[in-house]
Amino acid sequence: MNLQQLKKLITAGESENLEFKATTGQRTAAMKAVCGMLNSLGGFVLFGVTDKGELRGQDVNTNTMETLSAELSRIDPPAFPDVETVTLENGKSIIALRVPGGGGLYTYDGRPYIRAGPINRFMPR
Repeated sequence: MNLQQLKKLITAGESENLEFKATTGQRTAAMKAVCGMLNSLGGFVLFGVTDKGELRGQDVNTNTMETLSAELSRIDPPAFPDVETVTLENGKSIIALRVPGGGGLYTYDGRPYIRAGPINRFMPR
């Protein structure tokens, strides 16, 4: 994904298949979105983008990616979304998780989630 594609994706706003997180500090909420997308049609989770769609980016290093990977490991069965970084003009980066959908029942910390528009909800039985 390049910067132009990223900007086009963001113009649609948050939805059932698109979630914005300002930083990886919001990774717990982001993983609930990943789980919900895995349980539905898939989508993208973008770190470094505010709720209003502003591209701020963040510093991304090995520790950032290891922390994100550790959080992803709390999804069961194991899920492996594509992870890309897009560098902004300010030198910071957006982390984009491309989440496949429709592959079975997934849980995060033992709870199944589903997306209802831009909101993550516990999946009913």
